[in-house]
Amino acid sequence: MKGLIQEAENYIIRLLSEQLGKNYLFHNVNHTRKMMARATEILETDFKEDIDRINIELTAWFIDSGFSDGYDDHVKNSCSHFEKFGLEHGLENATIERVCHLINAAWSDERPSDTEEAIVKDVRTFYYASDDFEALSQLLHMEQQNLDQNPPSIEEWRNRYIEILRAKHRFYTDYALKNWQEQKETNVIALIGSAAKSLKTEKKEKLKVRLKNDSPERAIQSLYRTQLRNHIKLSDIADTKANILLSVNAIIISLLLANLIPKLDSPTNSYLIYPTVIFVLFSITSMIMSVLATRPKIENDSLVEQDIKTPDRNILFFGNFHNLELDDFKDRIRDIIKDKESIYDSLTMDLYYLGKVLQKKYQLLRWTYTVFIVGIIFSVIAFGIALKYYGMDKEILEAVAPNSK
Repeated sequence: MKGLIQEAENYIIRLLSEQLGKNYLFHNVNHTRKMMARATEILETDFKEDIDRINIELTAWFIDSGFSDGYDDHVKNSCSHFEKFGLEHGLENATIERVCHLINAAWSDERPSDTEEAIVKDVRTFYYASDDFEALSQLLHMEQQNLDQNPPSIEEWRNRYIEILRAKHRFYTDYALKNWQEQKETNVIALIGSAAKSLKTEKKEKLKVRLKNDSPERAIQSLYRTQLRNHIKLSDIADTKANILLSVNAIIISLLLANLIPKLDSPTNSYLIYPTVIFVLFSITSMIMSVLATRPKIENDSLVEQDIKTPDRNILFFGNFHNLELDDFKDRIRDIIKDKESIYDSLTMDLYYLGKVLQKKYQLLRWTYTVFIVGIIFSVIAFGIALKYYGMDKEILEAVAPNSK
């Protein structure tokens, strides 16, 4: 019969190795080997006359073989695999039926009716008394996640096993009660401790989030952060608008210099001088104002050392502190960060002076666009008048001149 057990081992190892994928983190060849080892321990230590050792060993090898076909009907599939194995090796129907009965008994929630059922039940649940039970249970949880079995959250999973180990499960053989029960109880205590720690951590995180959300400090910081960011964006927008206007005027002047102005030397085009001058003057004025709107102000020469040390000066603006020595700058920063009120006052001043700069920049930019629009309008009107009156007189003179000759 040892040859039969060896054949069963070879059959199971080949089956599980070929058909179990990488997602099976718990039900695998290693787990089956461990069940067989525990069955051997019980049989060698707690053997009784009414026990058929071969049936126990065959059951231990085939008890998880059905997982090779998936989770659905894995107990039924385990029996099918053993039936196939039994027929291939000429086993009697009574043996096949008995092993299938033991496989079903191992997965049943009912109490065992004989010693063999008690052994296979203890063998299947041996990992409840493993030193690394919590890690094994997490592997089982991950396996079910990988195989779309929709397990509960890890906290609910842990609580479910606490209930199973405390109230529903028990070992039946004398060997398991003597050698495994103590470790099982230790595992229960460890699970309860982990659950309590997890619950405490969860409550702490929820409290931290709630306090963080309810804290006025967070709202104040968000206010300053948002407003400072908005001011910087507005400054970028103003610079972009000024650059657009600067580019447009540069293109206009380039076209005038290249095409129109060289033609003004001719007496016949003298009527275009005034419209062109108007157009150029307004374009140059717009360019100058655009440059002024984007010109950075670095130094603040109006501030002396006495002024910059006063509390109402914005030390955070680089134009106010770049002339300070490093030690003086450190002292001013220390004065600011010594309490929250000073920090908020400094941020408020920075925000205020940024707003003042924006006000000047946008006001100048508004005048720049106004000058550009007025210049375009006046230039078009001037060109229209010149073409209508002075240009018409020119055409008449040119038409009359040949006849007079």
